[in-house]
Amino acid sequence: MSKNTFTTGIKASEAVLPTRPAYWSYSSLQEMEACPRRWMLSRAEYPELWGQRGYPRLPAAAALFGDVVHAALETIVKKLVAAQCTSLRTAEAVQVLRSLGGITAVVETAMRDRLALLEGNPRLDGDRMKRLSVELRDRVPHARAQVQAYLSRTVLPATPRATGPQADPRTSAGPGRRPAGLGAHPEIPLVAETLRLMGRVDLLTVTQDRVGITDYKTGVEDPSHLDQLRLYALLWDLDRIANPERRPATELTAAYPSREIRVTAPGDTQLRDLEETVRRRIAAAEAELVASVPRALPSKQKCALCQVRQLCNAYWEQTPEAEPLSLGTWFDYQGVVGPQNGAHSWWLLSERTGQRTLLLRAAATMRVLPPGRRIRLLNLRLDDDPEVRAPVATLTAASEVFVLTNSEG
Repeated sequence: MSKNTFTTGIKASEAVLPTRPAYWSYSSLQEMEACPRRWMLSRAEYPELWGQRGYPRLPAAAALFGDVVHAALETIVKKLVAAQCTSLRTAEAVQVLRSLGGITAVVETAMRDRLALLEGNPRLDGDRMKRLSVELRDRVPHARAQVQAYLSRTVLPATPRATGPQADPRTSAGPGRRPAGLGAHPEIPLVAETLRLMGRVDLLTVTQDRVGITDYKTGVEDPSHLDQLRLYALLWDLDRIANPERRPATELTAAYPSREIRVTAPGDTQLRDLEETVRRRIAAAEAELVASVPRALPSKQKCALCQVRQLCNAYWEQTPEAEPLSLGTWFDYQGVVGPQNGAHSWWLLSERTGQRTLLLRAAATMRVLPPGRRIRLLNLRLDDDPEVRAPVATLTAASEVFVLTNSEG
């Protein structure tokens, strides 16, 4: 299959668009439905920029914190299950935690591993990495408390020693898949081959009379979390390897730091309706993949947190040059670099009129901006200067500068 390229208009960022994924997931379907262009640009290849798949993300400390908590929970729960522990209160569980060096040590290891994954990211310079590291280290006690809270409420059914069938090599969804027998199964992949849909469940518990699915959530409560759990129930129902006996899920749990929300799993009629809905959603998502120009669905709310909005001309076309803002507001701007005003400040000019619209100020370490260059700026802060009769914006540590080429996607 020939590769479809898309010109984004940003220097060194021509996108080689992705093809149909082997499997969809709850989150990937949601992202495609929210904005096909964002989905495709986020997952495209950028060979001029770096060698990894996807556009480099600018990680937020809050998102990394959630990843660290999840990784720490995965490590500890897997060890507890392997040691036949049923809860954190048993003597065996205490020994497991000691062998790991304690919860704090597990959290710190997860934090280092997450930061190591960011190495080579062209959107992260040394200063950004240092700030992220400091902020995450400061949150280690909070992460430890969250992990402790989740674990204190977790009850693990006894897991019999493995005597059943070995991994089934027939699936391409991942090695080592086998029937999920009695006991606890942390971080288990579930696959619906008939839908080409998969997901990874934080904790699946199977007893003689019930099947429970638990998803750990480190953010605020959201109704979509319960929708995700219902989709996991569908995956469990359709997974012929993990669930060959077609046992129904009976209890779904969204676990938050301070409480748990339990809902009844959907029955067979609800599952069949959900299966058909997902089938239609996947068909619609894959219809978007054939477009040479990915469809954009810009909106102020969606675009504000988009990681690839600097690549999307549809976003910039809806962003006014002179939007009224209050002091201290964060905003994005596209314009032309005008004459230098001081050692570390430049006038920015309107692309339409060539008039001065904004005075840009930067730190002393900011590289020189050549006059006449078209740029896009993310996360500027609007400031005030009584001596300047024009809006004043400041490039902060959170800001980014992207150079435009002569063409835009």
